[in-house]
Amino acid sequence: LWRLIDTADVFLENYRPGTLEAMGLAPETLLARNPRLIVVRISGFGQTGPYAKQPGFGTLVEAMSGFADRTGFPDREPVLPPLALADMIAGLSGAMAVVTALLARERGADGQVIDLSLLEPIFSTLGPEAAIYRQTGQIKQRMGNASNTSAPRNIYRCADGGYVALSGSIQAMAKRIFETIGQPEMIADPRFRTNTDRVRNRELVDAAVGGWFAERPRDEALALMQAAGVTAGPVYDIADAIADPHFVQREVLVEVEDRDIGSIPVHNIVPRLSGTPGTWRYPAPTLGEHTDALLAAVGYDTADIARLRAHGAAA
Repeated sequence: LWRLIDTADVFLENYRPGTLEAMGLAPETLLARNPRLIVVRISGFGQTGPYAKQPGFGTLVEAMSGFADRTGFPDREPVLPPLALADMIAGLSGAMAVVTALLARERGADGQVIDLSLLEPIFSTLGPEAAIYRQTGQIKQRMGNASNTSAPRNIYRCADGGYVALSGSIQAMAKRIFETIGQPEMIADPRFRTNTDRVRNRELVDAAVGGWFAERPRDEALALMQAAGVTAGPVYDIADAIADPHFVQREVLVEVEDRDIGSIPVHNIVPRLSGTPGTWRYPAPTLGEHTDALLAAVGYDTADIARLRAHGAAA
């Protein structure tokens, strides 16, 4: 391990805080060995604070961050995301932090430690919630698919059972929506004249817009909305998404090879760089597939690697 550390750019660990130190691999020890090393420490709640030593899964921080409390409908329980959202947001934050630290190093800085909790990245997605609470003393309530700050904004059911998402968050867009549903007089009505008025009378706005969608199949309703320049789009499931011509033409999904099940669709590499675009070069490695090459690169010969495997120190 020390030989790998000597030549590494980044050291990544996700043990409970204190575990790395107990293994003799405290960050200061790692940086003394390789002063240019970027040490990324991932944990549920961070390396400091009252909860640092507690085990932390994404589910816990999705709840404790306030994210679940803001998701769902007001007459139901808070809703957790149906996927590893906190982990993925933390991964993106961690990747950005590593690139930043590497750039700083190239500009003369030393290696450093990145303290990456699962809690703080997902908490940051709530934006100004804390400031709003301090200024108003009010806790925002769950709104379902509506918005506390703009109307119309919701998901509407169509005559054929399909759903459409719509946002009329600016005045010009709200005007287009009311004209498209055949009620242009609403924009002059004091109850709907401004966004503040519309938010205050959200139920009436949704009744008018939702009633229009309920009388039309989704494709017809979308065609009319899009022809009028309204920001509306379909609610897709995965089958809809992979069949959509935009997804297909832009190669939002690409086929990659998998040794066990053959070719599988996965999301393409994002973002898209014009000069140095990402490419899929290799399938995901199997356990131990690159052990020999990695250890050989730091000076181990075949006999050394065999001994490491015999002692369970290498896959």
